[in-house]
Amino acid sequence: MLLCCGPVWFTVWSAAHAAAPTPGKAPLRDAALEEIRTQESARARDSAVLRRAAYARDAVTRTAAFRAMGRIQSPAYARTLSVGLYDRDPAAREEAVFALGQLAMAESLGDNERSKIATSLAGLSRKAPASLRPRVVEAWGKAGGPASERSLSGLLKDKDPAVRGEAALALFRLKFLKRIREHSPATVEALTGAFTDPDPGVRWRAVHAFSRGLEPRALEALAKAAADEDAWTRFFAVKALGHLGGSPDRRSGPVGAGVDALVKAAKDLSPWVRAEAARALGAAGNAGLLEPALFADDSAHVRAAAVEAVGASGEPELAGRLTPLLSEGSPLARAAAVEALAKLVKDAAVPVLVRETTHPHWWVRSRAYLALEGLSGAEALLKGGLKDADARVAAAALESVAKSSAAFTDADLAAVLRDPKTPLEVLGAAVDAAAERKSSFFIEPLRAAMKNPQTEEFEELRNHVLETLEVIDRAHPEGLRASSDRRPAQRSRRPRSFGPAPDEAVVIVETEKGDIEVTLAGREAPTHVASFLALASSGVYNGTVWHRVVSGFVIQGGDPRGSGWGDAGFTLPDEIGPPRFDRGTVGMPNAGKDTGGCQLFVTHVPAPHLDGRYTAFGRVTRGMEVVDRIEPGDRIVRVYLKSP
Repeated sequence: MLLCCGPVWFTVWSAAHAAAPTPGKAPLRDAALEEIRTQESARARDSAVLRRAAYARDAVTRTAAFRAMGRIQSPAYARTLSVGLYDRDPAAREEAVFALGQLAMAESLGDNERSKIATSLAGLSRKAPASLRPRVVEAWGKAGGPASERSLSGLLKDKDPAVRGEAALALFRLKFLKRIREHSPATVEALTGAFTDPDPGVRWRAVHAFSRGLEPRALEALAKAAADEDAWTRFFAVKALGHLGGSPDRRSGPVGAGVDALVKAAKDLSPWVRAEAARALGAAGNAGLLEPALFADDSAHVRAAAVEAVGASGEPELAGRLTPLLSEGSPLARAAAVEALAKLVKDAAVPVLVRETTHPHWWVRSRAYLALEGLSGAEALLKGGLKDADARVAAAALESVAKSSAAFTDADLAAVLRDPKTPLEVLGAAVDAAAERKSSFFIEPLRAAMKNPQTEEFEELRNHVLETLEVIDRAHPEGLRASSDRRPAQRSRRPRSFGPAPDEAVVIVETEKGDIEVTLAGREAPTHVASFLALASSGVYNGTVWHRVVSGFVIQGGDPRGSGWGDAGFTLPDEIGPPRFDRGTVGMPNAGKDTGGCQLFVTHVPAPHLDGRYTAFGRVTRGMEVVDRIEPGDRIVRVYLKSP
């Protein structure tokens, strides 16, 4: 989960959006923009101010109004945004298109309202100028349903490659956003046909449509795409083949050409392709085909993927391949080997796991405790792990031991919930365990946890406790009403004012593995950029770690607690805009709408499923090789503004 929490402060929003008056312009525009910012920061659900601004003579004012409506995502603005689709100003019109697509993603929107938006965008797609059509198709994919699938499939043959690429992503979103249950045979045929498109951007986007779920109908085409000359096409093809290999009946997974394609992909020049190929072979029950070179690969991500594949194989005779990795210097690869060994040899792995629970690196210790779950004689060791000096490790030990009610009774768990000295991370794991057990026994301990100073401090934990009480309510229809307590008010924190954000700034994120240069997007996300620069200058990031590394996806860090539970005492409103989550995009983690804070993540690979859902506030312009080397626990030395 991407975590960060706390209250939203108007002063953060307004100060970050403040801009010097444009010479020669009347102050009326500045006053109007300030009103719009106020409404946006307040997330006004039905604002006459915004609707009036959407019809202002000044195009900049109209553009700002449309942007605010898209970020608020209220159905009350649907009609105004639909009118904005035909705004006479190109920039305002493009903002209205994007905003209407964002509105279509709102959970509060009904199917009928969403269908009307899709109809409006479908009509515009036939009339829009060439420069706007890709944006229209993007928004259409967020709003469409079964009625849109055929038309979007037809756009895969459009003369404009930008439109074809957006059509492929739009078809992906129809399924990803659960607008349709599965793609029709005609859509599968159209998408697989696009695997041979002359434009590599279209090819990888078409292949990507099958990369997050099981689609046996595309097997043959995916096997061919795994040898494409474009690296991202190969990456997503191999990722899709991995899902096929994970099918309940492995006979329906990659066989013949599919396995051959994965074996070849395991030798790919791209480490991300090699890693995905290793995982896919493991999922398909073919870990025995992994070559020894993968276990000694230059990339720790590839080595970790290879041992994960061995662990997933269920073949104890392959355990010998893990031995060299059990003395690895890389925490990522070593921890993966520890977990894989436990899966393969079960209780026989306990001596190794015992040794690894004393490893100096918190990541290795935490994974060793997780691997001990359910193994003979592990209960006492896991209970001892609850006393680990590192709360991240203690939380992992609790997560494991709490899976067994015999080893860790309801009374044991209740004691953790009631103890005001329980670290935040451990308390979160205890609430997770209570949610799993669903016992009415935990009602009072959870209410006691609600009074814990840390629970009062962290909104994410408060909500988690309340959600768990609701889970207990649903499990006991006799009417316990465990969750009947009113939700506590958010704790007031001191507002922050960061000053205006530059339109563009370059910062250096100095890490133990090298420097990462990031160009910040002040125009698109002024609040986030202003906050990031202020926190960097005050040293908040100095010495923090990259606490979350998901190979082939993201690295995440900047948390003062180093666990994902921390923040800097405030939250930021989302500033979701057109920038895409391509490789090297810097984004803001969140725990729900408008809950961003001081953390950040950087994408290893293109991640279209994040588009429209997270704020992108920068892009790595130098040092991606450093990003690729980051492992859990690697430190950020400091973050500073690059001199002109």
